[in-house]
Amino acid sequence: MKNHLQDHQLESGLVTVHEARLAQRWMEAVTTEQAVSPDIDAWLETACPFSFDYGERNSASFLSQWRRETGAGKTNADAESRRIAWTDPDTGLRVTWELKRFLDFPAVEWLLRFENTGSRNTPIVENVHALDLRLKRIDDGIFQLHGARGSKAAMDDFMPFTALIPYAPTYPERFTCHLGGEWPSSNNHLPFFNIETAQSRGVMVGIGWSGIWRAQAKIEGQSLRASVGQQNLHLSLRPGEAIRSPRILLMFWEGKRLHGQNMFRRLLHRHYVPALPGEERQKPLAVTNVGAARKFATVNLAKCREEDALPLVRPFINLGAEVFIIDAGWYKTDVWAKNMGDWTIDKEKYPRGFLPISKPLAEANVAFGLWFSSEVATPDSTVAREHPEWVRKNLTLFGHNDALKIEIPEAREWFLDRVRHLADHEGMTCFRQDFGGWYGAEEEDRKGYNEAKETEALYALWDAIVREYPKMIMEGCCGGGRRIDLESIGRFHWHWMTDRLLEMENDQCSAYGACLFLPGGVLSMYTECPDDYSAWTSFSGQPILCWQPLEKDFPMERAKRQVELFKRIRHLLRGDFYPLTPYGLSTPWLGYQFHRDDLDQGIALAFHRPFNRDEGGPEEDTLVCRLRGLDPAKRYWVRSERNGKEEIRTGAELAEGLAVTIPERRGAEMLIYRAKNKGAT
Repeated sequence: MKNHLQDHQLESGLVTVHEARLAQRWMEAVTTEQAVSPDIDAWLETACPFSFDYGERNSASFLSQWRRETGAGKTNADAESRRIAWTDPDTGLRVTWELKRFLDFPAVEWLLRFENTGSRNTPIVENVHALDLRLKRIDDGIFQLHGARGSKAAMDDFMPFTALIPYAPTYPERFTCHLGGEWPSSNNHLPFFNIETAQSRGVMVGIGWSGIWRAQAKIEGQSLRASVGQQNLHLSLRPGEAIRSPRILLMFWEGKRLHGQNMFRRLLHRHYVPALPGEERQKPLAVTNVGAARKFATVNLAKCREEDALPLVRPFINLGAEVFIIDAGWYKTDVWAKNMGDWTIDKEKYPRGFLPISKPLAEANVAFGLWFSSEVATPDSTVAREHPEWVRKNLTLFGHNDALKIEIPEAREWFLDRVRHLADHEGMTCFRQDFGGWYGAEEEDRKGYNEAKETEALYALWDAIVREYPKMIMEGCCGGGRRIDLESIGRFHWHWMTDRLLEMENDQCSAYGACLFLPGGVLSMYTECPDDYSAWTSFSGQPILCWQPLEKDFPMERAKRQVELFKRIRHLLRGDFYPLTPYGLSTPWLGYQFHRDDLDQGIALAFHRPFNRDEGGPEEDTLVCRLRGLDPAKRYWVRSERNGKEEIRTGAELAEGLAVTIPERRGAEMLIYRAKNKGAT
């Protein structure tokens, strides 16, 4: 940790000692029973940071009167953990607060568990705010909430936004910021946001809930109140029943806003994103039959057969692909969205099973993946006919599909048995998860309970796959990037970014917005052609090659160079993220930079796009890229991947700007740089 940051580090993800101490003091203040200062550093209040209503009373009025138990604290190399439980002596409701403080970041994570230990149904539990945090207003300054939209397969997927929350006691609701409120977790907003105070400090918030969550930020009295909870929870727990809350992650920062977001991205990479083999957790280069066999477009996936997929195996091995995925439609169906729920190979399409495909892939050390929708069971599927009690009826998903009740252990085990067969006997080493089941509920469902149990069961299912197959590569998808949250990020190596495929300018913007909060490489990005503009658009994520190597005129050598280039630079994606241009869906230029301060290396990507600067105005062919995060006194070797030009510049000169000229209106530049005294990239 740094005592202080130098000028060129002010937006980096480096942690300061004061930030770490702030998190430690805050955790001590909110967990102790002793009297403490009402706030820390005059802005961070220390009241209990969660709340709920029980029997029409708010927890602030009674929780201190319940029987409290404090478990022994635990400390390991990464975190300090604590467990505090309160039990109502009258009804037996036990509320357990499980929290931990990270030792290398100024961050605290927790969740709540509600359990009925009594012999009768509890009073109503509702308005559960797993986060109920107050930031003190020091003056009349404006709070700002920085976030990003979700992924709806729209042009503005992951578009960043800033909401202003001024002190307005006369019209407080007018300036209330609402987030979430739709299923699933990242459909409406990305469940990560940054609350900035007027005093150049703030709090990053992360939410772990793969169902419906809701967040709100507004001025109440002399404070800004930020709350997060599960939407529509209103239930009575029966004896022995238990549910959990969304997981909450808070990280405190001081200084520049991007510094807080880069710290947060490092925290996610280091402690949440699951590790892949290798010290750098490299993202593997993947291919799927969605794009490689373009004649089988998304709506015709079910037409893909062994004779279509097998010829693609050797060309993509030769290209350097590291994962080969058969997408939806490999089960018995004529349309990929029908007949989900059997998860057995269609022997008409694959008469020899998948071994003819998976064996040569395994011999080349390439993973073999299959697509699943674990929660969907169509009405005419085998499981729906044989076990109707396992199926949640009358949902709206591609017509009138139903959902497998994976919260029933036997139903979950039935699905896991299908996964085991494919992993043990058909060579599956990559699990692609798509869609979800919670699009509605049966009338007898208690409000919020079934969604909570289904969400917990989903985590149990994913955890069981990884526990039994620890080398299984996990890819997350939910109709695009609609289920990205703290819990799913902790279980999947990467996530499908959007179902709005192969629209490069949109992809560039989505990557820009997402990388403000997520580590680079967490989202998969389709690339249709091996030209620079298309391929480099996907390089800020995990590329999915939608190339057609069987075509006679396919530029194989150029494609190989792109694969080799990505493998050379992918370790840099975990670095700090710096926008080089403003965000814009139709701006002529878009650019951003990834910088590894530990290596003093990075890349800058610039895209000249087919949009005019203003209507009828002239088009500018040059962008000045002002690189950030570099030591001004050091000398850097810089290479243009567009033209091969190499030069030596000081960090100060690169901060002043490097001119990038691209005459064509769909052109790209990649600058790779390293400090002169560092090894090659």
